[in-house]
Amino acid sequence: MAAEKAEGHKQHGIVGYLSVLFASALFGSVFTLAKVPLTTVDPLALSAIVYTISGLSLIPFAKASFRFHTRREYYYLAIITVIGAVAAPVLLLYGLQQTNASDAAILANGEIVFTIILSAIFFGEKPRGRIGLFAVILVLIGLFVATTDLKLSETILEFNAGNVMILGSMLMWAIDNNVSRRLTSSVRPAKIAMVKSLSGGLILLAIALVLGKSSAITNIEPNLWLIIVGMSVSGFGGALLLFLQGIKSIGMVKTMSVFSMTPIFGIVIAALVLGESITIFQGIATCLIIIGILLVSRH
Repeated sequence: MAAEKAEGHKQHGIVGYLSVLFASALFGSVFTLAKVPLTTVDPLALSAIVYTISGLSLIPFAKASFRFHTRREYYYLAIITVIGAVAAPVLLLYGLQQTNASDAAILANGEIVFTIILSAIFFGEKPRGRIGLFAVILVLIGLFVATTDLKLSETILEFNAGNVMILGSMLMWAIDNNVSRRLTSSVRPAKIAMVKSLSGGLILLAIALVLGKSSAITNIEPNLWLIIVGMSVSGFGGALLLFLQGIKSIGMVKTMSVFSMTPIFGIVIAALVLGESITIFQGIATCLIIIGILLVSRH
């Protein structure tokens, strides 16, 4: 009986790791796909469309249920909706308009750092022992190498609005991740992802309409809709669902360590789709991140 329980726990953990790995691949595709619509579509309007579509696509998985059992669950839901599905995407997309892509990639890694720090401070979930801490540091080093090629542009150190907004969005998602961790203990990840995305999308849509951006939505070229829908369903809806499943299965620290593969997938997808080259430093960084993930999974 004990052996069967241990085997079931192991399989549950494997499913958790695979869920986060697929989530990182799906979300990594967003940075390539979003390049096309962002050239002509207003960021606020785009975020409203993306989150509304992603929420609608998750209804079948959540069985269209909007009811929660306790006041605390509604409270947590309100927090992650406002912070993670309204503030964070808007800050990110507007920030991307005011800083270059390489700087944005470096700053985007702040989500992992912020999430682990907040998890350790407020929820007591942190890397176990020196090897666990070393594994997380190894992942962060790999991220730095992958996104900089050991070079930093002068603008990354500048205090500008774009950089501040991107860091702000990463902090918002870090708070969202930790609050969602509490919610997954009593609510199915699919339900959380659906209600959060759809609620955030409708709020953003209302804000966009109030600000007179309806034409930014109605004037989107027909050929862009396929990209936007695909990005919404897979890169946001699907990735969020799998990410939350990972948090529920393997915990916050391990989830964020595996999710750190996102920039690597982003680099590979950009190389395949956009023809961007992969450097030797990015190859080394991939190895460091994989080693770090293997270590953190054991500690």
